[in-house]
Amino acid sequence: MTNVSLVGFGRIGRDLFRQTLGDKDINIVSISDTADKKNLIYLLKYDSIYGKLNAEIHETETGIVVDDKEIIFNSWKDGDEAEWVKIGTDVVILATGKPKTKKEVDVHLSKGCKKVIVASTPDNFKDIQIFIPGANDENIDFKSNVFSLGSNTANAVAPILKALDKDVGVERAFLTTVHGYSNSNRLADVAGEGFRLNRAAGENIIPSITKSSEVIVNVLPFLKNKIASSSMTVPIPDGSTVDLTIDIRKETTIEEINNLLKNYSENELKNIIGITYDPIVSSDVVRSTFSGLIDGLATMGINNKKIKLIIWFDNGWGYAARIIDTIKRLGQEL
Repeated sequence: MTNVSLVGFGRIGRDLFRQTLGDKDINIVSISDTADKKNLIYLLKYDSIYGKLNAEIHETETGIVVDDKEIIFNSWKDGDEAEWVKIGTDVVILATGKPKTKKEVDVHLSKGCKKVIVASTPDNFKDIQIFIPGANDENIDFKSNVFSLGSNTANAVAPILKALDKDVGVERAFLTTVHGYSNSNRLADVAGEGFRLNRAAGENIIPSITKSSEVIVNVLPFLKNKIASSSMTVPIPDGSTVDLTIDIRKETTIEEINNLLKNYSENELKNIIGITYDPIVSSDVVRSTFSGLIDGLATMGINNKKIKLIIWFDNGWGYAARIIDTIKRLGQEL
C-alpha cells in the first residue's frame, strides 16, 4: 500500500479522495490546505456536482475520521513546513491548481517524501517531466521522483493523436476545449485579471487561454508547429468536451476512424480512452473516469483527409483517475 498526502483540497484533491475510498492500494494519510478545516470537511461531505459522500465523517483534534479511518489535517503553507517522514508519506500530490516550479517540488522531496506528482501544468516544461498516460508512457522514467500530469485537455487529446498518427498520420491539428467553469471564474462581472476573465461565467461563453497544445507537443514532439489550441468556458459546472479537427495523411473514412479508435479503446488505451454511440450530452460524462470519451455519432470528415472528433470528459474526475493510476504505477518503484 502506498501512503499518499494531498496538498490542496479543492476539486482535484476531493475527487481523488472520493475515488480512493476503500482502495486497498492507496492510503491517504494527510491533507494539507490553508482553508478552514470545518469548511473543507463540509465540502468533502456535500458536493454540488457529485452529491453527498456515502461515508461516515467526523472531525477530530488533528484531522478527520472517514469510515473509521483517520486522516491528518494540517495547514502548511508550503513545503518548508512539511514533515513527510513523521507522517510516513510516500507520494505527495500537489493539487493546489497552481503551476509549480522544480524548486518548490524539491523542497517537498527534501522533507522526506519519495515521489511528487504535480496535478497541474508545471511552470517550466523542461524542469518537470510531463506524463500523459497513453501518450508517452514509453518515454517516462518511473524510477524518477517528480511527475506532472499536465492538463485535463491534454490527457483527453494526446492519446488519441498518438493513436491516429500511428495508423493514418497526423499532418496538423486544431483543438478547442469547451470547458465548464471553475472557481477561477467570476460569478458576477468584477474587475480583475483580464477583461474577459472579469465576466460572469454563469451568464456567458468566455474565450480563454490554454497551454494544452504546448503540453501535447511536449509529450508528442512530432506535433511541433502542427497543433494549436483555444478554449471556451461555458455556463455549466462540469462535463466538458474537446472539438478536435485533424488533417490526416492517409485517406480514411469516418467509419474507419471510429473503428480504429474503438480498437484502441479496447486494447492499448483501455480505461484511458472510450467511445460511445449513444446521443449523450455533457451531464452524461459526470463521474466518467476516462481521460476522453469519443462521441462516435459526432465524427465528421471532408474528402477522407480532414476529420473532426468530439471528445467528452469530466475535467476533474477523469484527471483524478489518471493520478490514481499513476500512484499505483509509482508504488511498484517504492
